[in-house]
Amino acid sequence: MCGRTLISEAKELAKKAGVALGGGNVEKDTNRPPGSEMPVILDARPGKIHYLKWGLIPSFASEPPKYATTYARMETIHSLSTYRNLVGKRHCVFVVEGFYEFDKRQKPSQPYYFQRKDKNILYLAGLWDTWRDTASGLIIPTCAMIMQPANALMSKVHDRMPCVMTQADALKWLDRSLPVQTRLQLLQPVENDVLEGWQVDKKVNNARNKDSDNADKSGSQLNFF
Repeated sequence: MCGRTLISEAKELAKKAGVALGGGNVEKDTNRPPGSEMPVILDARPGKIHYLKWGLIPSFASEPPKYATTYARMETIHSLSTYRNLVGKRHCVFVVEGFYEFDKRQKPSQPYYFQRKDKNILYLAGLWDTWRDTASGLIIPTCAMIMQPANALMSKVHDRMPCVMTQADALKWLDRSLPVQTRLQLLQPVENDVLEGWQVDKKVNNARNKDSDNADKSGSQLNFF
């Protein structure tokens, strides 16, 4: 499901993605939870990384929703009012080094860390929106990560996973000039050999733990056979 993420310092992340940084620098975070400001590239500004609140607030909402909007299921983005008007109009990609997933069959949950085998950054498909806070008058941009059924590797830990994209596909996902169906076809299961994952220390279960070694291997490496 992508319960937490690992993100580099903002300047370094933007450099790796080949884009500018739209705002001030943000420090590295080895255990970034939902609800935090996340580095994303928007289809409205495809040449920059911006930090948006991870947890989408629909523009039509009178207040932040009481239901979870951190993740959007690929199968229901066309039918749920929270997301359907954003498809083809407000796409984004999350830009991260890696992410954690938690095997909740174990007590306490056992965290695993996932990254690309080639060590490149991960582009994860998402949707974004803006919401006006009537109390303050501020316009707040927010985002949700799109989830799909897990591939064979991820299914060892969880039944859902992010929509992982190549850099080329991420650019297409952000390209408003392309037909919406062309962009939606990019939401495909990632091949099993693209990612690698391994068990990490259970201290990662606490989102306040920001140790530099959070992503270090503490147990077995995952495989899909």
